[in-house]
Amino acid sequence: MISNLKRSRLSSLLLAGALCCGTFASVAQAETLKLLAGSTPASRPTCFMDLETGKFQGFMPEVAEEVAKRAGFEVSFNAIPFSALLQSLLSDKIDMIVAGMSPTDQRKTKVDFSEGITGIGEGIYARDDNKKVYRTPADFKGETIGIMAGTDYGRRISEMNIAKEVKFYENAADLARDVSLGRVSIGMNDYPILKGQASIGNLKGMHVVETYQATKVSPVAFAVRKGNGPLLEKINAALSSMKQDGTLEKILNKWGIQYIPA
Repeated sequence: MISNLKRSRLSSLLLAGALCCGTFASVAQAETLKLLAGSTPASRPTCFMDLETGKFQGFMPEVAEEVAKRAGFEVSFNAIPFSALLQSLLSDKIDMIVAGMSPTDQRKTKVDFSEGITGIGEGIYARDDNKKVYRTPADFKGETIGIMAGTDYGRRISEMNIAKEVKFYENAADLARDVSLGRVSIGMNDYPILKGQASIGNLKGMHVVETYQATKVSPVAFAVRKGNGPLLEKINAALSSMKQDGTLEKILNKWGIQYIPA
C-alpha cells in the first residue's frame, strides 16, 4: 500500500510539472500518470463497489474515468467512508475525491473543487407502515431521524433543531436497518442513492417518500488538494468538453440521473 501511495504522490507531482511546463506528452510517454481517488463503496448509483468484480461503478467513477481518458492520466479507486474523504485527501492518502460531495463554503476552505457535474438534493425513506406525509423538515418534529454522516444536509437539518434526535450513520446499510426496525422514523440520504437502493431491493418493507422536497439542490463535484491548479484545469477542461458533446448527460442518464446544470 505504501508503495502505491508513493507512486500516486509522484504521479501528482509529475502531472503538475508536466502541465506547467507544457511537456505532458513527453512525460506521459515515459510513465502513465496514475491518480488514486477516494470513493464511497455503497452509494449506488453515485459510486459503489461491485462485490463480485471489486470494480467501482456508478456515474461519478464513470465520469472520472472519462475525464482521465481525455486528460491523459489513469485513475483508480479506494473505498473510503464519506465522512473520512476530506481527511484522506488532506493527509495525502488519495489524490482526489470522486463521490457525491458538494462544494460547500466550509469544504472550499480546505480543498479545491472542479466544475459541478450535476445537481443533487436529499431524499428520505420510511417504513411502509409509516403513513405520515412528509414534505419539509418541519414534519420531523418530535421524531428521531437518521442521516448519513458528513453530509451538508445532515448539518443543516441538525442545526434546525426540529427533530427530537438526529442520529448519524457511516454506513447506509446500518441506517436502513434502523429504519426497518423502527429505531428511527425516517432515513435521509442523497435522493438518487435512495432510488438506487430501492431499485435493487435494499429497502424492503420501506419506501422513498416522494412528497418530500429537498431543502437544497447542490452540485456534486470532484475535489483535489489546494495548490493542484494544473490538475484542476485539466479536469475542468475535460468536464467542459463532456458537457458540450453530450457525453456527461449520456453517462448520467445511463445511471438514471437527470442532468441538472450546476
